[in-house]
Amino acid sequence: MIKLNKKILSVFLAAVMLFASVSCAFAQPVEDWNAYWETADAKAGIIMFNGSDDSQRNFSWYSDVESKPVIRLSLNSDMCDYKEFSGESVKTYDGNIANKVTVSGLEAGKTYYYQCVSTDFTSSVYCFETDDDNAFTAMYVTDVHVSHHDDIPENIRDTAYTFDFTIEKALETNNDISLILSAGDQASEGFQTEYVGFAASPYVKSIPVATTVGNHDLKGVAYRTFTNMPNESKMTPSTYVGNDYYFVRNNVLFLIMDSNNTNSTGHRNFVRKAVKDNPDVNWKVMMFHHDLYGGRIEHRESENALHRLLWAPICDEFGIDLVLLGHSHYYTVSNVMYNNKTVAPVTKGGTVVDPNGTIYMVSGSLNRPRDDENPPLGENVAIEYLTEDKIYNLIDFTDDSLTVKSYAIESDVCFNSFTIQKTSADGGHSDRMPPLYNFIVRFIATIYEFFNNIGIHGDLTDKGFTVNFFDIVFG
Repeated sequence: MIKLNKKILSVFLAAVMLFASVSCAFAQPVEDWNAYWETADAKAGIIMFNGSDDSQRNFSWYSDVESKPVIRLSLNSDMCDYKEFSGESVKTYDGNIANKVTVSGLEAGKTYYYQCVSTDFTSSVYCFETDDDNAFTAMYVTDVHVSHHDDIPENIRDTAYTFDFTIEKALETNNDISLILSAGDQASEGFQTEYVGFAASPYVKSIPVATTVGNHDLKGVAYRTFTNMPNESKMTPSTYVGNDYYFVRNNVLFLIMDSNNTNSTGHRNFVRKAVKDNPDVNWKVMMFHHDLYGGRIEHRESENALHRLLWAPICDEFGIDLVLLGHSHYYTVSNVMYNNKTVAPVTKGGTVVDPNGTIYMVSGSLNRPRDDENPPLGENVAIEYLTEDKIYNLIDFTDDSLTVKSYAIESDVCFNSFTIQKTSADGGHSDRMPPLYNFIVRFIATIYEFFNNIGIHGDLTDKGFTVNFFDIVFG
């Protein structure tokens, strides 16, 4: 695979003359970040999301004037012979415009250069690469919490820098990262300015990002217009902020779910269709926000138990290999779970071969890490790491193995790793579910989702939305 970061950064540095004196290693000091923060590209919130597969990329950025947004795409760094892809613009709740464009027809193993163009804005030139084989590395973080603070105007800038610095540290560890996964709470208050901060890093303009909606993202309404996601669910009515969606990256099906929405039937139908439509993948990875098995925060355990009732049967039924989570801000890795029970142990540095079940993983928050003394621990947790360190995780995918390596950015130490290995396509997953358990779970989840969604939509009504009874009951 072509080495990614030097090429990305050389293009970025050539385009933004502010950083002409910065080396290609790009360990960007705070003072340079603070200057970059004032540039037009940073304020536009340009971000690249994954498309339906590696032949597509989805783009989003903000502007002040409504227009027909365009991505200019070229195989040449000077942008000669570019091709244009047009998209659509959507008015945001802050009164400006969110521009959304999808680029398609990308070929494997190529370097592409692009510019975002709208009536009042033309971006610098950025580049990205497409994978040239099935093996690739993804970076996984959660609870970034780019944060507005009434009394500290620079707080958004500073918390956004944490995200940028974390990506830089991850690239120093492995410069082949070609996907960034963020398991919710990208923002703290759901403000559009916070999402602009999340998108400010030059890296998210060259490495595609997949995000899911967290409970803090649900505090506002900006997440919906900020994102540009592929294959959004038509089976689970939206919480007005996010929805389920999926994409395929080489041999991996990524199922990105909105766990604020407790419509179990809609989620199950969405997963069933996504799995049916992609029968040849080797791996199925799910990502949503809420913790299931961590047990770190005692007063949330009842919430965790209800989420287990909703999500665990879906993971069991469709043979999900790995679930990436957040919310608790504590690092934990479960044993292999099936039917809500441990069926195989997971150990530090160990390998699980053909597990009949799912591993659930929670990473720590980047801007709000927790380190309490002697917190309660879930009985099915195999590995925990109690620390105030900021954590990132690298996931190496091949056809027959999936390896997770976890790092603390303060020490650059890989403090935990584990591998799932498959000797066949199903990898040991059972194709049968206990029918009585499945029925009871769906009944309880339906009752829970009714009351939970009343609360969600009550909040939305307070924000000025009109909500009907169907939305309250079904999602």
